Amino acid sequence: MSVTKVNIIGVELVEPLDEAGFRHVATSVGERLGAHRIGASVYQAEAGVPIWPFHYHHGIEEWLYVIAGAPVLREPAGERTLAPGDLVCFPTGHRGAHTVKGPGRFVILATGEHVEPWMCVYPDSGKVSGPEGILLRSSAVGYWHGEGTAGASEPEEVAREPEGSPPRPALDAATVDLEPGGAGEPYHYTYGREELLLVLAGAPTLRHPRGEDQLEAGDLACFPEGPAGAHQLLNRGQAVARVLTLTTTGLPANTCFPDTGRWLFRHDAQRSSWASDVVEDG
Repeated sequence: MSVTKVNIIGVELVEPLDEAGFRHVATSVGERLGAHRIGASVYQAEAGVPIWPFHYHHGIEEWLYVIAGAPVLREPAGERTLAPGDLVCFPTGHRGAHTVKGPGRFVILATGEHVEPWMCVYPDSGKVSGPEGILLRSSAVGYWHGEGTAGASEPEEVAREPEGSPPRPALDAATVDLEPGGAGEPYHYTYGREELLLVLAGAPTLRHPRGEDQLEAGDLACFPEGPAGAHQLLNRGQAVARVLTLTTTGLPANTCFPDTGRWLFRHDAQRSSWASDVVEDG
């Protein structure tokens, strides 16, 4: 049985948006891949038209990978044109503020969107949104007056984001290579992590619990935590294969290597340990 995958180059885009000066056509692929912790959507943007309002998140981190075209990224440092292969991260908080205009096709990946609490801030219009909807930021207060039995409190000024910040680094992800005859990490799966694999070029072979599949450029696959996400990437072809791997980073994270029976236990950023012949319950 083949692994579930979506090709982001040719996948049909079926989710249009045309509202208040924002326009795009997209399709959500994260759930189709079986992802639980990483969201993924493919977008096609028109020249000069932003896909969403300028915004940033609290509790959500996003990544943008350019598939084709020359999309224009707006960030706190200004605007710049991206190129195919560019990869940009938008961290949680004001440093990750962004929106994108076309022309171009790209995929946006996100972690944290299924974990509350989260909040989206729209600096241009002074609004915020969250699970309960969209609100005006001017209604924010820094005290609990009216919640208890104490008397009135003086209003407090709520801090806003700075007007600008340095540009986000843009990595040319096409420089990550898997040489002919080579392999990625040993066959493994991890508890505490979810991983996405995107093939940028070449035709690597994916080993997984149900067998093997040959992948092609644009294929996106998800490896959930636990034995169902076991995988290894091999390059049995004659050409270099280029791949991009994104993973959640939570700890603890415990990795099993079934071929050898070894485990790597990562407890925190400073502690890790190896063990052999650990037997799983069930």
